Amino acid sequence: MRFLRDEHGQSFTETALLLPILVFLILAGGDLARAYAMQLAVQNGARAGAEAAAIDFTPTETEAEARARDEMSRTPGMDGYNTSTVHVTVTFKKSDGTTNCVQPVTEPNQCYATVRVQFTFHTITPWPLIPNTANFDRATKMRMLAAPQ
Repeated sequence: MRFLRDEHGQSFTETALLLPILVFLILAGGDLARAYAMQLAVQNGARAGAEAAAIDFTPTETEAEARARDEMSRTPGMDGYNTSTVHVTVTFKKSDGTTNCVQPVTEPNQCYATVRVQFTFHTITPWPLIPNTANFDRATKMRMLAAPQ
């Protein structure tokens, strides 16, 4: 019994020493999970915008951009319509990449829709010695379908 009195409060001290490390791991894991989810949202937004432009016979940049922003807004915590953090660029080019596409797209006149999404990610926790922002940039290029003859 004498030894038990000498170790009174030992578990409290051990918990106090480990608690900052546990809090750090939880916060770091949360920020990493959020960053991964936002990166996937940016990738899915670019794909959805390019797909919307590729399957429409008379696509517009506005329709493809709206589809990309809608897809990104499905991710919790991400506002796809916030123009200060999300930038969407839509381009329609021929296969040679030099001239704009002629609408409607025909078989000999192959065109490609490219949707580029850029997103600035901000961490929840301000980490010392680590940047608090990360830039995610994804582009998807799809061949546009030809109009039925």
